[in-house]
Amino acid sequence: MTNNSDNQYKNNCAVLVSSYDGAHDLWQPFFTLFFRFWPDCPFPVYLISNYQRYEDQRVASILIGKDKGWATNIKRTLKQIHTPYVICMLDDLFLEKMTDTKYINSLIEFMQEKKIGYISLFPTTAPTDGPFPSDLNLVEKSKGFNRVALQAGLWDKNILSGLLKDGETPWNMEIEGSIRSNNIEAPFLTVKEPVIYYNAQTAVIRGKWNYKVVKFCRREGIKIKSQRPVNYKRFIATSIDRIRKDSFFRTLRAIPIIGYLGVIALKIARKITSK
Repeated sequence: MTNNSDNQYKNNCAVLVSSYDGAHDLWQPFFTLFFRFWPDCPFPVYLISNYQRYEDQRVASILIGKDKGWATNIKRTLKQIHTPYVICMLDDLFLEKMTDTKYINSLIEFMQEKKIGYISLFPTTAPTDGPFPSDLNLVEKSKGFNRVALQAGLWDKNILSGLLKDGETPWNMEIEGSIRSNNIEAPFLTVKEPVIYYNAQTAVIRGKWNYKVVKFCRREGIKIKSQRPVNYKRFIATSIDRIRKDSFFRTLRAIPIIGYLGVIALKIARKITSK
């Protein structure tokens, strides 16, 4: 049974997942993990796609037709969403831990009270102006480069719509949108600890599956049905680099024969993964 409090938040905020038909292989693992780690999500959930729907009664597919670029697609979609706030996510941000709905509801109330423009729900490395007065563990982003980050974020819908420029990619938006945001007086904030927790490297990198995310899906019993290749080389290269920096390996390197063989083995492995 839905109570009045649930209805209040449902009418105030929506979750908007940006995607397109060519990424339909991400939808099943994305939403399986989304509802597994956010089972009490009180907000309507929308998926942006071109012509193809995701068949789940918990998800409303917004079909925009021919792709006109990421920013244009988002602007067109926002006109169809009637809540004053939106949580924007990309389709390759796969949840890995439980989401604190009560805290997110508190952030929405705080945004309304203080007229906040944006709260990043995943910590960013952007410069900050220090803690923002509240008991919600927030810091204010400095004006300048990287003020806008397209990790999961809670937005004032009107401010987001005003920042979007037709034809821009998400990466353009992070750079150029940050510059445009300097003219907005509404505070831009970020959490200190993840509110919506996912692998920061994203599930897909340069068109290939991130092997770490694939392994996580397997542990969760999620079978990925996709023709998209898995980037094993990136995972191996990252593992090699971690071994190289490990204090134990540095100790082994000090042993003449063992250290020499270890260095040679790492060089061979790095050479193979670079091909």
